[in-house]
Amino acid sequence: MQLNGQIRYNEPLASYTSWRVGGVAERFYQPADKVDLIRFIQSLPENEPLFWMGLGSNLLVRDGGIRGTVINTKNRLKTMQRINDETIYVEAGVPCALVAKFCAEQGLVGAEFLAGIPGTMGGALKMNAGAFGGEIWEIVQIVEMLNRCGDVFTKHANEFEISYRHVNLNADEWFLAATLKLKRGDTSESQQNIKALLAKRANSQPTNQPSCGSVFKNPTGDYAARLIEATGLKGFKMGGAQVSEKHANFIINTGTATATDIEQMIAYVQTQVAQTQGINLQTEVCIVGEYTTQKQIERAEDFGCVAVLMGGNAAEREVSLRSGAAVYAALIARGVDAIAVDVTDNVIETLANLKIDRVFNIIHGRGGEDGVLQGVLEVLGLPYTGSSVLASALAMDKLRTKLCWSGANLPTPNWFVLKTEADIDACIEALDFPIIVKPSLEGSSVGMSKAKNRAELVAALDVALACNCEVYAEAWVSGDEYTVGILQGQALPVIRLETPREFYDYEAKYNSTTTQYHCPCGLNEAQELQLQQLALKASDIIGVQGWARVDVFIDKNGQAQLIEVNTVPGMTDHSLVPMAAKQAGIDFNELVWRILETSVRLS
Repeated sequence: MQLNGQIRYNEPLASYTSWRVGGVAERFYQPADKVDLIRFIQSLPENEPLFWMGLGSNLLVRDGGIRGTVINTKNRLKTMQRINDETIYVEAGVPCALVAKFCAEQGLVGAEFLAGIPGTMGGALKMNAGAFGGEIWEIVQIVEMLNRCGDVFTKHANEFEISYRHVNLNADEWFLAATLKLKRGDTSESQQNIKALLAKRANSQPTNQPSCGSVFKNPTGDYAARLIEATGLKGFKMGGAQVSEKHANFIINTGTATATDIEQMIAYVQTQVAQTQGINLQTEVCIVGEYTTQKQIERAEDFGCVAVLMGGNAAEREVSLRSGAAVYAALIARGVDAIAVDVTDNVIETLANLKIDRVFNIIHGRGGEDGVLQGVLEVLGLPYTGSSVLASALAMDKLRTKLCWSGANLPTPNWFVLKTEADIDACIEALDFPIIVKPSLEGSSVGMSKAKNRAELVAALDVALACNCEVYAEAWVSGDEYTVGILQGQALPVIRLETPREFYDYEAKYNSTTTQYHCPCGLNEAQELQLQQLALKASDIIGVQGWARVDVFIDKNGQAQLIEVNTVPGMTDHSLVPMAAKQAGIDFNELVWRILETSVRLS
């Protein structure tokens, strides 16, 4: 299905909201037009979370961002035309102020109040927006709707339950356009009315400062602004948020506010008004998104002194040293007070002699990725990047990871535990050839071998047993191999791997010049989205935090098969997470910064 809109991943939403705060959208789609939007909706999985955004007014996006897909209609669904003497047709992406202007120019009156609504027609329809005594649904005749299946249909205004700042709407139905019923009048008079309303708005509201418009609904027979001012909160500050000194029902961003600051301010105002005035204020603003699990850091010095732990004594030592050198250089480039630490012996003794505030862990494999180092850091009280002790231990043990996935009914290739050569025949009967043999506690494909017959299976078992851990055989998956990077709870663009070798082994990962990396991966948007959702669910089940990478195949039948999850992925010039981040518009230094942010978890 050909789509002509623009899709971006991990798109910061602050620039799309009138409050200028908020985290990232996991996926962000701007349709080319109404037809393209319908096609996009039809391409999505049924369970894909969707959020619609116009001008981003009357909206607070939490600092943790929005999971799923945000559809942005600003400057997209922008058709506006006169149908007959008294009606106009307006698509959902048209700003309300432009509707008021257009109606006046056409000699139609009754829409002047729309000049005071700082949002789009779609948002105004959804919340029955109003200003200066007028409400949008007073002039709505017919609306055009879109549902989850991509069906377009119309409804009459009298089919909806309308109340103050609320419209009873089915969860999987959205407004595409509306036909507005107006009256014929004088253009000049209507324009003068709009001018007067805008002047009144400018005099009474902080229109030159970032806000969402009115935060609270007016209680019956009273005004939220009067109650807030009577409580003594006009001008009150909390973090970078402030109750406007011009209009107490506006909370403004003074320039440094986070979404958390604003949400805490909203809750504080509600509590204080309830205690002093006996009125429970209800919010008019729409609050969406995830609470952040780590603090966003603005200044390098706020990290303190950071030890970049690299090396270790596992089979992936050399790769870790290369990753560590790259991470260290990135932190220095961003002004972070960092020291590079090659861990070769007792990590407790190494850390005891250092005056550090936190750790960037880039030790791959056993001793660094398996929960052991995480446990030491917990005891020492040192914050660290990445997953907790339990999640690290589970993810490092590929066999236990598969058991968790299987228990959660997630797809993963069949397997058979191999203890000795006596298990070979039973393994062949259970899996058939070809088979891949894996040590459960190694990364970077260390100790892995493909077997196409009994002799090769015996040899593969010997190689894997030399790694001194449990060994299992896994059914060979014929198909395409993909990997999904995860950063701060969001999936990065998918990468497809292609190698002329038997499989993506150590040589293909770090040394080969023939390995090809495809990003974009070649899947259509719906397929890529499904793979990202599967990766997020797979990592959530293990308890992954901060960052990770999930490896997955799509077999010949089109079925995804989860392989493993890495909680300390590589950060070399061949590494996959930096490639995916670059595709998402995140350069290497910024990626390292965001990973380091995961060590600053909120209490």
